[in-house]
Amino acid sequence: MSRFIVFFGMVLLACGLAQAEPPRPVAKEAPKQKAVMGWLESIFIKPWNRRLTAKLDTGAKTSSLHADKIEHFSKSGEDWVRFSLVDIEDKKLPAIVVEKPLVRTAFIKSHDSQTSKRDVVMLTVCKNGKDYEVEFNLVDRSNFNYPVLLGRSFLKDLALVDANESFLFKAEDDACLAKSTIGHP
Repeated sequence: MSRFIVFFGMVLLACGLAQAEPPRPVAKEAPKQKAVMGWLESIFIKPWNRRLTAKLDTGAKTSSLHADKIEHFSKSGEDWVRFSLVDIEDKKLPAIVVEKPLVRTAFIKSHDSQTSKRDVVMLTVCKNGKDYEVEFNLVDRSNFNYPVLLGRSFLKDLALVDANESFLFKAEDDACLAKSTIGHP
């Protein structure tokens, strides 16, 4: 009798009658559309609408901005930072004096394992017609080719980086130019 049951079970399996229910697909959230950007792109710092070249760096977590004459001061009992925003690519443009609340102090490790202490501020960046609040650590980038480095904290929900391309979005075509609240410096 037991052989009959085993035999009957094997027949059912062979005929597909005893199959388990196939796995159901797990509902996934629709993927967010991300823009493909080159390893270099133009951004606009608000509200001055100053165009700067940014290097998109997926190896860096935080974003960095070239700043001169960094000073600390207190305003209404809060820690603030004053600095000069200078375009290291176009030194003919006048420096912009920026005053922002100090968000935090970051300790950034460089390639040679040295750690530097940097002030972090929030700035509004316009890219592809949209404004973004971005944390920037302030540093002297005059020895670098580009005044801005955009790291993963900015890129993660916004862009995929094509390392073979640069300036996939032309500055003169960017809707950010029309969004200036102060005018062009």
